[in-house]
Amino acid sequence: MAKKTELFPKREERVAYSGKAGADVERNRGKKGRQKTQRSRKSGGQKGNKARKNMQLTPKKAGIGVAVIVVLILFFAFFHKNGTEVFVGEESMGILSTTSISAEEIKTNLEAQLATTVGTNVQVNEEIRAEKLHVSGDRKKDICTMEYLMPKLRNAVTYKVEASVIFVDGGAVAPLATAEEAQQVQDKLKEPYLPQDENSNAEISFVENVTVENQFVDSAEILSVDDAVAKLTSTTPVTTTYTVKTGDRAGSIAAEFDMTLEELYEMNPSAKDAVVIGETLNVTEQKPMVSVKSVETQVLTSVEPKQYETQYDDTKPASYQRVIQQGKDGQKKSTIQITRVNGFVTEEKEVSKEVIQEPVNEIILKGTQ
Repeated sequence: MAKKTELFPKREERVAYSGKAGADVERNRGKKGRQKTQRSRKSGGQKGNKARKNMQLTPKKAGIGVAVIVVLILFFAFFHKNGTEVFVGEESMGILSTTSISAEEIKTNLEAQLATTVGTNVQVNEEIRAEKLHVSGDRKKDICTMEYLMPKLRNAVTYKVEASVIFVDGGAVAPLATAEEAQQVQDKLKEPYLPQDENSNAEISFVENVTVENQFVDSAEILSVDDAVAKLTSTTPVTTTYTVKTGDRAGSIAAEFDMTLEELYEMNPSAKDAVVIGETLNVTEQKPMVSVKSVETQVLTSVEPKQYETQYDDTKPASYQRVIQQGKDGQKKSTIQITRVNGFVTEEKEVSKEVIQEPVNEIILKGTQ
C-alpha cells in the first residue's frame, strides 16, 4: 500500500519565524493583550464608580419617600372628611360621625317621624343640608348620634300636612283633613236638593267643576266639615236676567230674587208702570260659591183636549144649533225633563209624547138662514 504524501511538516519539525517579521508578530500580540487588559480595567472602574454613585443616592431617595409618606399621613389626619354636619337652613344641628348619609335620607326619616306623630303625611318647609367635613379636635364636642339629632330637628322645623282640598273651577277653596271628610262636604251640599220620592230618577250634580286633590297645606288652614259647607254655600250678589211669564207681577218677581221693589225699579225703570209678558228684566241673584243642579225626568199622563168643529146648514135658521157628534177628550203620556238649580226650576221641556187615546172632535151644526 502506497504511503500518503505529507502535505505539512510535523509539529516538532516546524520552525519559528525569524527576523523582523517574527518580532513584529510578537510585539503585536503583546500590545493587543495590554490594550485588552487596560479596557477591562477601565470598564471595571467605571462600573465600580457607578455602583458607588448609586449607593450614595439611595439615602437621599429614601428621605424623600419618608417625607412624602409623612405629608400624606398629615394630610389624611387634618383634611380627611370623617363626619357629616347637619343644618336646618343656616343653623347647625349637630355632627354625625359618618359620611355615608345624605340630606335626602335625613329629611325622609324626619318626615316619617313627624307623619307618625301627626297622623298624616307631612312636608318640611325648611331646607335640610348635610355637609361632609373633617372633624377636628374643637368640633368633636358637636358629634352626636341620630337618636339625639332627630328630636332637635323635629323642634327646629315647621311643616305642612297633606290634606284633601276641594277645588271649584280650578281654584283651591276648602282644605279638609281627609278624603272622607271632603266627600262628606259634597254630600251635605247636595242633601237639600235630593228628591223626596224614592222612585225619582233625578240626577244631582254641581254646576261648577268641583274636584278634590291632595295638597300640602299649613295645618291652620284645614277646615272642619261644617265650616267647609258654610264657606261653599256663602253667596255673593250677581246680576242676571229674568223673562216675565204669565201671572208675574213686579212684587212677585222681586220676592223671588230676594229684592225690594225699589231695587227692582232701580234696575228696570220701565217696571214701575207694568211688567209685560215676554219682557226681560235685570235682577240681582244671590249666587253661592257652589250651585247644585238636579235634572229630573217625569212621565205624566195628561188629557189631550177634544177639538170643536162647526158645520153650517143653509136650510136651517140662524138660531139653529145642534151637536151632531159628541166629542171626547183623548189621553197622552208625556216625558218631561225638569232642570232645577239650587231648588229653582230653570228649564222644563217635553222630550217625548205618546198619544194613548186619540181625542174625538165635537161637531156642531149651525143654521145660516
